[in-house]
Formats: sequence, C-alpha cells, structure tokens
Amino acid sequence: LTGDKMETAINIGYACSLLRQGMKQISISFTNVEESSQDSESAAKENIVMQITNASQMIKIEKDPHAAFALIIDGKTLTYALKDDVKYQFLALAVDCASVICCRVSPKQKALVTRLAKEGTGKTTLAIGDGANDVGMI
Repeated sequence: LTGDKMETAINIGYACSLLRQGMKQISISFTNVEESSQDSESAAKENIVMQITNASQMIKIEKDPHAAFALIIDGKTLTYALKDDVKYQFLALAVDCASVICCRVSPKQKALVTRLAKEGTGKTTLAIGDGANDVGMI
C-alpha cells in the first residue's frame, strides 16, 4: 500500500521481490468517464466490478498450477473496489493473488484495505509505515 505512482510502485515491487519475472500482472484500472454524472459513476463502478470478475475467472481457469498472479490497483479505482457491495469480491481476488500492490492510495484507503484484509480473512496482518499518514493503517 503506497502513495507512490504506479510505475514507481511496480519498480519497488520488483526490487523487493513482491513481483517476479513470469508473474502474470492483473491491473484493475478506472476508465476515464465524467465524474459529475451519477450515470457515469455507476458505469465506472460496473466496469470495475466487471474487471474484478474477469480477473477472478482468469485465475480460476489458469491451467498452470504454479502460475502466480499479481494484482495492481490505484487509489481512484480502489474507491469503487472498497464500496460495501464490491469489497468482498475485491478481497477474494486479492487473496487469490501472490502479491497485491495498491498505489496512489490515501491514508484512509490504506487503513480500509488493511482492515478489510484483517477482518475479511481472519488472518494476522502486518502494516509498516514511515510517517503520520500511515498511522490509520497501523
């Protein structure tokens, strides 16, 4: 979970071996639509739900039992993925991936993702931060 740009986050992912060569990257991204209209708001959410669904199906039909997937999502897209009616579908996809990188996320989103992972899986979570913007996550 980082506030960094996507390119920087991916480079750091490779540097610390969260991402590896041969890993299949799943990028869930916000399609640019006018944010002012409610119709386009629901269209954007629907598009993101479809991307999450398609990615989950892609993982399930993967023939190679050793295939590893990495999920990459930005803060704008995460806004929709963390909505109450979508978040558990997003969590299921994240759990199916070997690595998840959330970039350009706000301090509040860091806290929400950490809480979702902890409460949604019942597993112990570890959050490490280096500033005041990480307090909510920790």
